[in-house]
Amino acid sequence: MRVQLKKVRDGKPSLACVRAHGSRTWSTVHPFFPLHDLTHCAVERVFGFDEAFFGLIASGWGIDAFAEPGANARMPVQAMVTECMVGLLDLERGTSQPMSGAEFTAALAASLAGQGLQAFRPVGDGELAEVRALRGTLSARWHALGPGETLELIFPCLLYTSDAADE
Repeated sequence: MRVQLKKVRDGKPSLACVRAHGSRTWSTVHPFFPLHDLTHCAVERVFGFDEAFFGLIASGWGIDAFAEPGANARMPVQAMVTECMVGLLDLERGTSQPMSGAEFTAALAASLAGQGLQAFRPVGDGELAEVRALRGTLSARWHALGPGETLELIFPCLLYTSDAADE
């Protein structure tokens, strides 16, 4: 699946996902979401998740389905774990206070418990460093785009493919 984050000319970014068989889903998104979605890319790649945000889209979910009432009840546990992880990494990014693996694991366990879910396995410092490095690379590429340009990734391996100008 191709994941395309575009800096549209009116300033509102868009996210489009083109599945392997050609169907697509897309939405304009709040300016907060490109970095959030790139954090998803990093988490899903490093942890090998295939039933989280992008995996669900690849399997047929529309982007807007995640905002529908009851969406959380339909999500697999892996997707809920990923949402909690990405939320913690967004908080960390916003506060500029990186957590150790032990701190992240404890915060993740508390977040999951608040949703009635069991704790995820311990998250190592190396895994967090890998997620942060990949997110940093992807974020830098996003920030380097001009209006009308697109950052394209391939899921599930989430490799960078191109920065293409809107023609």
